[in-house]
Amino acid sequence: MALAVQVAQKAAVLKAQRHSWNQLPPTSLRILLPQDIPILLRRDVLNHRSEATWTRTQISGNTSLIFVITLWAMRDYRVIKWLPACIALTVISLDPRPITTETRYFGSFEPLAYKDWQYPYDARNKFENRPSQLTDDKLLQINTNKSSPGQPIIGNIERISEPTYLCLESGMKPINVIEWRATHGKEAKLEYVFVSYSSSQFSSDEDRVYLHRVGQHAARAAHVNAYWLGCSCLGSTKAEVEQNVWRICDVVRAAFSLVIVLADRANLATAKGEQHDLLRQWGSRVWTLPELLLSPEQDDIMIYTKDANPEMLKPDQQINRRNFPRLWNDHSLMGQLIDHYEGSVILSPLELMTTALLCLQNRVTTQYLDGDLSYALMGLVRQRPNVHPSDSAFQAFARLSLANDSNLLLERLICLLPKSPYDPWNSLHDHWGASLWDIYPKTQVCGIGENDSVILDGVRAASIRWKSFARVILRGNDTIVRKLIRIAISLNGILLLFGIFQLVIGSKLSSVGFLRVVGGVSIGLSLPITLSLPALIVKLYIGKVWEAQPWFFGVEGYMNLPDLERHVLGVDLGRLSWSTTGSSLSRHKMEDSDKYTDFCMGQDPTEDPNINARIKEALKSRSNQEKIFMLVDTYTLTVTLFSAIKPPVAVVMCGEEGGMQRALLCSWEPTNNTLYRETVLRMETRAYWKASPVGRIRLNLQTRRNMDVPKHQSHLVS
Repeated sequence: MALAVQVAQKAAVLKAQRHSWNQLPPTSLRILLPQDIPILLRRDVLNHRSEATWTRTQISGNTSLIFVITLWAMRDYRVIKWLPACIALTVISLDPRPITTETRYFGSFEPLAYKDWQYPYDARNKFENRPSQLTDDKLLQINTNKSSPGQPIIGNIERISEPTYLCLESGMKPINVIEWRATHGKEAKLEYVFVSYSSSQFSSDEDRVYLHRVGQHAARAAHVNAYWLGCSCLGSTKAEVEQNVWRICDVVRAAFSLVIVLADRANLATAKGEQHDLLRQWGSRVWTLPELLLSPEQDDIMIYTKDANPEMLKPDQQINRRNFPRLWNDHSLMGQLIDHYEGSVILSPLELMTTALLCLQNRVTTQYLDGDLSYALMGLVRQRPNVHPSDSAFQAFARLSLANDSNLLLERLICLLPKSPYDPWNSLHDHWGASLWDIYPKTQVCGIGENDSVILDGVRAASIRWKSFARVILRGNDTIVRKLIRIAISLNGILLLFGIFQLVIGSKLSSVGFLRVVGGVSIGLSLPITLSLPALIVKLYIGKVWEAQPWFFGVEGYMNLPDLERHVLGVDLGRLSWSTTGSSLSRHKMEDSDKYTDFCMGQDPTEDPNINARIKEALKSRSNQEKIFMLVDTYTLTVTLFSAIKPPVAVVMCGEEGGMQRALLCSWEPTNNTLYRETVLRMETRAYWKASPVGRIRLNLQTRRNMDVPKHQSHLVS
């Protein structure tokens, strides 16, 4: 009975331990961290001792012992070294494992041990948000609205058909439109002119009076009974003003016409007060761009300029909307947007978001919220999420992108390689010159995370091994000769031991001569195999490689291919090659071979003097500056030289472009369980299928250039 109680208690303890293991926090995951693993590097990098937050170790090989002995015997002084090598190989061949072809990880790259445990900041499916964010009633309402496309979605800014406030052409005091219609009837005609101006040109009370006079004059000229002016028609309370600001786009759409008011030429400090410079300053503001694009179709836009004699109210000039783009440096992008809203050339949702974002980035504004740029862009699209004052610029843009059919804009954006690691997250300029629509995503952004991150699902990923080179199993064409050689090597040691055993027993039992005959035959069969073991092993291992065990090896610094191949594969046979367009440092050249012409060949990046200078500069870099690394892909037998600030620990494949996979090399920060994009590589598509699918990951598009991670003393094991 006592034994049964002890067994039950022990089972309860083990069950509790298993439960606690399943509830481990993210920081307990056994992932290869740059801070926690020794990084392979050449001796010259080790001697220079550039600043780093990771442990370094000198590079060394990990070739099979049987292959090391064979190469030793095949080099100089073969006559002297041949017999000792044959004896050593015979002893080693008693263990069949050195010549087996077992693969690791089922023939795939080393999996990425990662799991995202946290709630998202804002999920694509609202049911996945924190329970405190939405009540059950709201969830039910969201579910109902999603089934009815015509209903407004909870969490979005509701569109309005007319402004909350307007100024009548007979007075300057704003009226409440709802109250006015209650008095005059819902069918009463109330049309208005939208008065557009730049707050940098009009800020005083005198300026506001002038703006009202312009609005009255423009309303009478357009034969309408009201006008809308931003300084008076946004509301009286702060909450009301904030709510109406995000609906200005609806006010512009519903207006009868648009007029532009410019400041006094004499007060303009640049370019001698020319009107085009006033217009250029007006158009350089973020919020005036949607006003121009969304204004109703009209023959010309009236432009008023405040002169020295403000009593004379008349438009100085009338400019067609198509002529506005020539006033700005981004006239090509502006022309595309105007063509889209006039219906002559319709942009796709992805093209519209991209082009509008580029135009807004070229303009300035007095920042009110971090997400002002996205909130201005919000007026150009259909769905407009509610404004959260706590949103960062990235979170506001990500929420806007997820709310609209932007044709997987975020999924494509994460696959771009910025031209500089210091470029902001919204940089749309790819190093390889690809546009967003050139990239075909293979993942989905299912949520927005804290710290300007996104949550991805459906990616394939692999770990990068930094601490040492693992043994790489190479497979050639398994011909009959190779099969016979493998059988002969495996049986050789057994035949030799069996023959010696028979001779020893036969010498003691002189009456049994048959044992000595069997022993002699066994040794006779084994002796030719033993003396030819080095040549047989060369025949077995040397030759064209048909398949290799997939590994991603990382090395800090630069190493030439012959030395690197000797460390990775044991012998330099020219199997490794440089990637042609794998990274921003990759180079290629055209060569002619015996069978082909115009052969594209990867080139040693150090043949470029600029890259050679960057490699030398990286030897003296600080911890938050660029360093040079090498990534060895044993499956495709290619080597890619790349630059990054932190050594990446994961390869995350998120999309394809131009027949190549876009692979994000990411470092990992344990404090927030986030992967940080260090750089982007282009890999062969066949490597994609050797990476393992992983669960959801949390990805940040910014490198950790300003984060000094403390060096840990412990080393995690892969």
